Amino acid sequence: MVHDGGVETAAPAPAGSSSSASASSASAASERAGRRPRDMALSMLVLLVPVFLLVGFYRYLGHEDPPAVDTTEVYGSVERAGQFTPLRPTDLPPGWRIASATYTDGILRLGVTAPSDGAMQLAQSAQPAATLIPSIIGTAGAAGAPVSINGTDWQRHDDARPGERALIQSTPTRTVIIFGRATDSQLQRLASSLR
Repeated sequence: MVHDGGVETAAPAPAGSSSSASASSASAASERAGRRPRDMALSMLVLLVPVFLLVGFYRYLGHEDPPAVDTTEVYGSVERAGQFTPLRPTDLPPGWRIASATYTDGILRLGVTAPSDGAMQLAQSAQPAATLIPSIIGTAGAAGAPVSINGTDWQRHDDARPGERALIQSTPTRTVIIFGRATDSQLQRLASSLR
């Protein structure tokens, strides 16, 4: 066959072919529309089974608890600043962990979690108590009875913030505040761990 540069036109389609194409397209659409809810549920089940297996395997490996924070660098910053000698929590009971640690504006803050939803913050600074206490726990609340922990006097402070308790220790060189939504025994346990 020789091509002479002319344009050939396609032969017209048989009269019944366009209706058969639209009929096959309509039948495919009706099959998709006719799927039953059971088919959808089975499809979802096939997708969810691997997700549940991954979550179960993750929990089996013990990756449920968030990691504890390494405070070495933060305590190094406090010591380099030389404003005060920081106290460190030592020998915390099982289930307790340090969740956060920051040192900004001369205030060392450690977030500590304990079992039974105990959440506390340990704040330390060279600032005097009259300055640090209002900036950390506010001016509301009432001073409670003093308590002696490991031979050191701490001042109890209740409801400085709604539902929170605090223990405060003030010396000429350092003010320490432990506060949060925790029981008195949890606050005292954290205070007794400070060295």
